[in-house]
Amino acid sequence: MNVDGLQKGIYRYLPIEHKLLFMFPLEDVDSKIDAITLDQPFVPNFAKKAAITFAWSTTPYRAEWKFDISAHKKILIDVGHVCQNLYLAGESVNTGVCAIGIYDQEAVDNLLQLDGEEEFIIYLAAVGKKKSKYKIK
Repeated sequence: MNVDGLQKGIYRYLPIEHKLLFMFPLEDVDSKIDAITLDQPFVPNFAKKAAITFAWSTTPYRAEWKFDISAHKKILIDVGHVCQNLYLAGESVNTGVCAIGIYDQEAVDNLLQLDGEEEFIIYLAAVGKKKSKYKIK
């Protein structure tokens, strides 16, 4: 996380309190992002330089009681909508957003201290400064 006033590290959002919980500092962020995103070519150009990377997790059984066995579809649709809203919000403040759907599941779950079975990551997105190809006058 490259945000003024916040220590670099892993944070968890607490929705009821509407606060960030600092979990732990993160050293050697670049190599961890490379490993998690499987050295995809776009990562060195954006995700490693991003101000923040969002990681959305899910706990499927929390939705299954309400939506039955088809809950997994609704969860994925919802996370897609959340990420689309991040793109829209990013555009409104002139920042770039890059959704990351291919990653090492076990590595990202371990990094974020998730068990990978009851709760696991389902989507990532990096947010940072846009690099404009065109100059607008």
